[in-house]
Amino acid sequence: MTNVQATASDSPFIQGRNARLYGKPVTACPYPEGSEERAAWMEAYEEAVNSDPPEKP
Repeated sequence: MTNVQATASDSPFIQGRNARLYGKPVTACPYPEGSEERAAWMEAYEEAVNSDPPEKP
């Protein structure tokens, strides 16, 4: 039996945020429809858009 510890970057929320920041499409979400993990991933993905700094003219 292994003693594997999860890190913050393992969370679906952080994965979704990072996916958006690294330019991945929303279709890159690896979690199944209806799962709590998918909901967290999608929420973070969308929030990453709202927290992006505005582009300079």
